[in-house]
Amino acid sequence: MKFKVLIVGDYGVGKTSLFRQIEKSIPGAEQKPSIRLELIEFTRMIEGQEIIVNLYDIPGRELSNEHRSKHYLNTNGALVVYDITSPHSFRHTPFWIEELMNYSGFGHIPVIIVGNKADMREVSQRTLNPIDAKEYAFRLNRTAKRSNIENHFVEVSAKSAKGLSQMIDKLIVSMINHKKFIDNK
Repeated sequence: MKFKVLIVGDYGVGKTSLFRQIEKSIPGAEQKPSIRLELIEFTRMIEGQEIIVNLYDIPGRELSNEHRSKHYLNTNGALVVYDITSPHSFRHTPFWIEELMNYSGFGHIPVIIVGNKADMREVSQRTLNPIDAKEYAFRLNRTAKRSNIENHFVEVSAKSAKGLSQMIDKLIVSMINHKKFIDNK
């Protein structure tokens, strides 16, 4: 089974840093040639199945909406990233999710809402309460239940690899379950 996954979010939230850390921390992840976008491919064994993931780093503002929508096509899942020290970036999370729903070709798709820069929680005055993101993920799950989608929320720091492979595995399990649901319709 093969899945296309995007990393999306506002400019400056640390998407590329997170992308690079995933590339370093997941065994067998390797950079692949791609036009205009960064792409890594890796294989994970989930529930006894070999899953191939193509992970794309989508620029926050460098791509026009027209080009971004083309890159969203046939996306199976996404990491929607915000900066926990930037409430503004969290408020844009619904925008990114709506774009994914509109342009993926599948409507609702599994997402993980990723609060990046968790290492800044203790030193920044402007950090967001993780409860807000958890509540948002809960609301997403209520609307996505019809499609057998389970969305998640995690807080990470792109400076470390802690929890990244578990985050990817959660997304893969959600994508597998969603695909099974679609295939059985």
